[in-house]
Amino acid sequence: MITHSVPAPATVAALEKIPHAARRMGLSVCGLYREAKAGRLTIVKVGARASAVSSQEVDKWIADRIAAAKGGAA
Repeated sequence: MITHSVPAPATVAALEKIPHAARRMGLSVCGLYREAKAGRLTIVKVGARASAVSSQEVDKWIADRIAAAKGGAA
């Protein structure tokens, strides 16, 4: 009998479409593109007219903003 293990969601690389990632980050789509232009996010082309960002990068961006807010409040 063959069993297949499914990796945990945190270990699987996932991409998020730009509008979805922008909503999670509390930014406009234009704001997300500004973050990418500043080098804080990487845009991945997934089709002729579609782009995405890594969900791990989005999570890290959010965590960095939270850490900066906590550091600034101390």
